[in-house]
Amino acid sequence: MNLNCPSCNAEIKPENINVSTNLAKCDKCNSIHKASDLSKSLEKKDINPPNGSKIEIKKGLNGTIELIYPKKGFSISLIPQLLFAIFWLGFISFWTWGASQGSVFFALFSIPFWLVGLSMITGIINSANEIQIITLDKYRLTVKRLRPIRPKIFETELKDIQSIKMKGMKMNPFAMFGNFRHMMKMQRSFGVAIEVPAIITGRKTEYFFDDANDAEQEWVTRILDNLIKIQRK
Repeated sequence: MNLNCPSCNAEIKPENINVSTNLAKCDKCNSIHKASDLSKSLEKKDINPPNGSKIEIKKGLNGTIELIYPKKGFSISLIPQLLFAIFWLGFISFWTWGASQGSVFFALFSIPFWLVGLSMITGIINSANEIQIITLDKYRLTVKRLRPIRPKIFETELKDIQSIKMKGMKMNPFAMFGNFRHMMKMQRSFGVAIEVPAIITGRKTEYFFDDANDAEQEWVTRILDNLIKIQRK
């Protein structure tokens, strides 16, 4: 079980935690603490989200924990995406109509562009209304994306989770249009990908809380990783 030192906030390595003596030593500042106290500290204090965060934490029966990222609703940041999607679909409509005057077969070449436009509209609707819920119990972790179009559920057993960390995720450039924070992250990564929280198992990588701000993403990555290690005890 990995814990953080209350003196310097460094991570205490598993080999420095002695379960039999209930002691944990920090390599960075050489301080020694009771391992049980650090575990209680995690549950009572460190589990609180960053100031101003809308992330909710609920504790259920049998030690079940839920992390809820609520829907953000329609925000100003979505306006550029919506205007671009409307322009795109309007242009494709005009092009398809013009092409159909000459040949219906030629007009069919517009189908991929229609799919891109519909994908943008879908992304805007889901982005405004999606609720993400992470449920953690003694044996498994579940991520639910509750959204109007194509809701999604990911579930894995705790023993199959290799790590939870920030990991690069390739983004749809059309979906990113107007999202200033994502665009800045993409620039810092030289256009390759942006880093978001990820659950890494032996069979796949599942991303979550991708719309959360940087402080929320760093917090949820650290706290979820620690909670899983505690649940595995």
